[in-house]
Amino acid sequence: MSLNQKHFRNKKRHFLCIIFFAVMAGCIFGVGHSEAARKQELTPSDGTSVPPTETGMPLPTQTAMPSQTAMPSETAMPTNTPAPAEYKLLNKGVRYKKGGQAGIHYKKVKGKKVYQIKSYTTDSVALNMSHPSTFRIYGGGSKKEVKKKYAAVSAKGIVRSRRRGKGQKLYTIVEAVSKLTGEKRYIYIYFRERLYSKVGKRISLYEKHTTPLSFNYGKKRLAFSVSNAKIAAVNAKGKVTGKKRGVTYITVSVKDSEKNRLRIRVVVTEEPWIVSIKNRKYDYEKMVMDLQKIHAKYPAKTYLYSLGKTADKRDIWCIRIGKPGAARKLMINAAIHAREWKNVQVLMRQTEDMLRDYRDYKERFQKTCIYIIPMDNPDGVSISQYGFDAIRNKKLRKQCKKIGNAKKWKANARGVDLNDNFPAGFQRKSQKKKPSYMAYPGKKAASEKETKHLMRLVNEIKPKAVLNLHSTGSVIYWDFDVDEELHDKLYQFASKVNSFNKYMMMPPNGSTRATGGFADWLNYEKGIPSITIETGTVECPLPHSQFAAIYKRNNKMFRWFMTKY
Repeated sequence: MSLNQKHFRNKKRHFLCIIFFAVMAGCIFGVGHSEAARKQELTPSDGTSVPPTETGMPLPTQTAMPSQTAMPSETAMPTNTPAPAEYKLLNKGVRYKKGGQAGIHYKKVKGKKVYQIKSYTTDSVALNMSHPSTFRIYGGGSKKEVKKKYAAVSAKGIVRSRRRGKGQKLYTIVEAVSKLTGEKRYIYIYFRERLYSKVGKRISLYEKHTTPLSFNYGKKRLAFSVSNAKIAAVNAKGKVTGKKRGVTYITVSVKDSEKNRLRIRVVVTEEPWIVSIKNRKYDYEKMVMDLQKIHAKYPAKTYLYSLGKTADKRDIWCIRIGKPGAARKLMINAAIHAREWKNVQVLMRQTEDMLRDYRDYKERFQKTCIYIIPMDNPDGVSISQYGFDAIRNKKLRKQCKKIGNAKKWKANARGVDLNDNFPAGFQRKSQKKKPSYMAYPGKKAASEKETKHLMRLVNEIKPKAVLNLHSTGSVIYWDFDVDEELHDKLYQFASKVNSFNKYMMMPPNGSTRATGGFADWLNYEKGIPSITIETGTVECPLPHSQFAAIYKRNNKMFRWFMTKY
């Protein structure tokens, strides 16, 4: 080391020592000055000394409090970061358990609890985790489904199904990872199929008719509403009733879903009639066709069969409304006299009218059934409407032509008046000893096929009452010479009919004496209440212009007899 270097080092040390002693002297002086200042504050201005305390320290004098000066702020203590809450799914109604992952065949979670949610393919599921999280589709119904992204989850945890076709379901597992702790949770979601109607999205029904709706979900899970309740109504069971013609819409919603709903268009129309009131000559062929259509339309409510054939091989048709095992049976018949065929159309229209409202009387027909014979004498009606050429049997046709008077014809194809052919006061009328267009009773009682078929039906079903339709006169024949009990029944029967159609109740006369008539046989021989209603106001055959008035006056009467008697 050179001399210059040594000299420089020594001067440095000397300079540092001077600085050190200067600092020490300043500290001592400061402390001494502070102590002197304190003692001066304790000495009163008058020069007296302050007595010392027990500890030897003088008591401070009462002086004005110094004005408050800003206190130095305390240094904030460091706070401990709280531990994050338990990592879990906060959605309401979820289940958290092991297993229960039906439909998952790819990456099924085993040995761990899994959150379980049920939703619909139409709805999205928002996952509400207790920590900020990342999400991904973890597993599904198959690897292919996961790869094709049938289920998708957003960064915010919104899970959606991309399968929304009819009958399509989706199973998926979402993995949620906490951004705070790295913990993982698994959420199993079962997306159920969307709602669809098994009867389609459009239905048509008639006024006053009902039709049930059918869906892939039970009715208890669905809610129904209708846009126009004046046109159609729907109840909680999904039964739709048409009220008046028009178009309305029914909205069906799954109760626990946001978007799983559908809309059904409802078209209400007026129900077309099978039996036309415009047909001026309602003949046998038209009647048979309409009977078949009525039975086809109401197969569960009706039974159509033939009582037997006539001499010209026409069937005597009977349509039954109600169950054959019903304890109470009633019977209505018409056109036993050929020229009174307008009543066939009246009775057929009334039969259809009753069936259109059958639903309102369903319970009634559990215990009662009605046997309706619209045309007792089809051969005679055909002659009255179309002349003797309507008879297919040559021998019968030749015989009828000999008799003549086709337009006023009352008898059957053999020239026998069927309403004189029953075994109740049967007699050979002297003025008619051979076949005629009217009033010939036949060679003996029940000689005719038509008579036998009617008698057989009565003996089989044993009806409680029988209503006979004839023409003309707008009257009621009821006052038969029978015992008091039956007579009371006849009076009540006729009085009720009169209350509807206002037809005159006739006193005893030739029409209520036993002379071989169908009503004679029913009342005198069988003890069955049977009255005869004579419709119309002009000579038979009644013109079609009489139809509307007859139907209007008797419509409620027929309905009463079928549903209340």
